Amino acid sequence: MDAGRTLSAVAAGAACLLALAGGPTRAHAQATLQRGALHGTVRSSLGDGVPYAVVGLEPGALRRFTDDSGTFAFPGLAPGTYHLRARQVGYKPLDTTVVVAGGGTAEVDVSLERLVVELEEIRVVARAGESRRCTAPGPPDAAVAPELAAIFDQLRQNAERYWLLADSYPALYRMERRFGRPDRYGRFQTIRIDTTELRTDARWRYAPGRVVTDVASPGSRTELQVNLPGLPDFADTAFLANHCWNLRGLDTLAQAYYVRLDFRAAERITQPDADGSVYLDPDSYLIRVVKVRLTRPGQAAFGLESMEATVAFREIVPSLVLPDRISSTEGYRAPGVVGSAEEQRTVDFRFLRALPARRP
Repeated sequence: MDAGRTLSAVAAGAACLLALAGGPTRAHAQATLQRGALHGTVRSSLGDGVPYAVVGLEPGALRRFTDDSGTFAFPGLAPGTYHLRARQVGYKPLDTTVVVAGGGTAEVDVSLERLVVELEEIRVVARAGESRRCTAPGPPDAAVAPELAAIFDQLRQNAERYWLLADSYPALYRMERRFGRPDRYGRFQTIRIDTTELRTDARWRYAPGRVVTDVASPGSRTELQVNLPGLPDFADTAFLANHCWNLRGLDTLAQAYYVRLDFRAAERITQPDADGSVYLDPDSYLIRVVKVRLTRPGQAAFGLESMEATVAFREIVPSLVLPDRISSTEGYRAPGVVGSAEEQRTVDFRFLRALPARRP
């Protein structure tokens, strides 16, 4: 397998007859005037505005971020009763109803309480009798495992916020990549360096057992590409339905405490897939690190014994994270085949559309 390959972590219709009448009809204009609006603020229990919380309205499947002071607005709403959902990582979710009158503006303040989950410090070792198999995959049941379900919901919120950010406020970022191999002491030896530019809204969609794919390369060659799942996949229904989830409590990583959540590919997936661990900040529940490893590596390439990747995230604005550093390694047991490694770091980042700022 080439040590330098890329690892992804990567009608025509009828014309409107209203125009022939010289503009909108009176009935249409009146209907437009009868629309209303909803303005509000998401606050913490201390009364402070919560920046970049996610607010959703139903019906309509409307979702948006609050601005940097916690305020939001939904203009042009049809009169009626709406179900409002406010979500922020590290807080308990809040659902309420609001009534929007035609021609008026409804005002609403919602208050979120901090999420507190009591977790014991653990030593991450194999527990006696612990099953290493995933025979009943899917999101955890809050009635059976409430602590696990609460942490899992925080993970999913991290991922959903990423997709809302990518869809509403796409960004470009450049990553410097160092390709090399570990020496006999495990130290990274650089062979070549390049940079690549990525978009946050570029999507690879997970499918069970399809993380290893054939891709065309220069010279009419075909190479294997391994798409190890990352943060966006934790909001993907297919990924969630094909993995088991296990709360490991508090764990240490690089001399810091994190809430660790493990995932394991379903036993029914007989092709290479992904197992791994997610590390969340125990105070904010923001995702900080993801470790992913390829399952059944020998089926991906002859002699491949292991493939692992670690992604570290950083907070770009309050409560919004993006990948900052990525490292990956491949190990082989085939005679004469040397393992490879890759390190990436973000060197430039810019939004293509400005994030919501405080309304005047």
